Amino acid sequence: FEGQGVLKEEESDGDNNDEGIKRERAMRAIIPVEGAIYVLAHSAAGGQLVRYLLDQQKDAPLLSRIRCITFTDSTHSIQWLKHHPHISTLIQSSKALYVRSANRMRDDDWENASPGDECPKDHFWSHRFGDIKTVWAGTTEHSLSNWTAHKLIWDHFDEIRGQTKDYFAERNGRTNNIDFIDKKDNDV
Repeated sequence: FEGQGVLKEEESDGDNNDEGIKRERAMRAIIPVEGAIYVLAHSAAGGQLVRYLLDQQKDAPLLSRIRCITFTDSTHSIQWLKHHPHISTLIQSSKALYVRSANRMRDDDWENASPGDECPKDHFWSHRFGDIKTVWAGTTEHSLSNWTAHKLIWDHFDEIRGQTKDYFAERNGRTNNIDFIDKKDNDV
C-alpha cells in the first residue's frame, strides 16, 4: 500500500512473554498507520480481534478506524462486551456480518440454503453473538467458509465502503466519489 507506513514496534518495559504484549506487537506489525480498516476474521482470529479491542480500551486507534467486520465461524462472544457498548455496538451493527458454515448434525435444512441466506438464530446463538446479521457460508467445511462465501463477504465490504465514501464525500462537499476515492480514501 503505497504511501502508508507501518506502526513501529514499541519497546516494552514488561516481560516479553506476556500474551497482551505479543498480541499488541503482532497487530502493530500488520496494520497501516492511517486509513479505514475492513476486517475479515476467521475462526479464532475473531476471538483474538475482540480480545485485542478490549485490551486497548485507553487508546482505541484501531476501533475508530474499523469501518466493517466480517466474522467467519468466529469464536468470539458478545458476552465479553457487556460493559463495552462502544465495541458491542459496532459488532452488532449493519457494518458487521457473521458467516457460518453449517453443521450436518445440528442445523436443519442447511442443504437447501445458499451462501448468503440468512440463518435462523436460536436463543443460544443470540446469547453468544447478539444481534449480528448471520448468514450461511454455503459449506459444512469450516476451512472453506471464506472461499465459498467470498462473493458475499466482498459484497458486504463494498456496500459499507460505498456508504462510507458517500458520507465522507458529502461531509467534504464533494459530489464525484471517484475523484474523492482516488485522492483521499486510504481503505485497507
